[in-house]
Amino acid sequence: MLEKVLISRIMHHVYSNNLMNKNQYGFTPQTSMVNAMMALKDYVQSSIDDGQYVAVISLDVKRAFDAAWWPGILASLRQLRCPRNLYKLCGSYCKDRTAFLTMNNGMVQRNISKGWAQGSASGPGFWNILYNSLLNLEYSKNSIR
Repeated sequence: MLEKVLISRIMHHVYSNNLMNKNQYGFTPQTSMVNAMMALKDYVQSSIDDGQYVAVISLDVKRAFDAAWWPGILASLRQLRCPRNLYKLCGSYCKDRTAFLTMNNGMVQRNISKGWAQGSASGPGFWNILYNSLLNLEYSKNSIR
């Protein structure tokens, strides 16, 4: 329940202040893969009509939620001017986390500093926050992202 409330409040801040890149389609309210594909189709068609060449590069991050680095998420929250109480709660939630694996009467314990559980309530929102800065990078005028 805490995860749902936390990410809900953070995303409310992000969307109400128009801080999420408009080209973010995944895990975003009122958008889908169809919206992303239509934006790409329109860009390609417009470029072809203008006599330009088009190259498309697609990125699929393997085990994306497992790679979500918490310090990066916290830095992105700071960059998005996340309210202090939510930022501190998120920092506390990520601090001193441990994973345990029990097998054959033995147990291994490891400290973890990245990753969000698949299917978690907050994973998709934190993923978007983490990668929003990638979408905000400056590209040439002939690029779409």
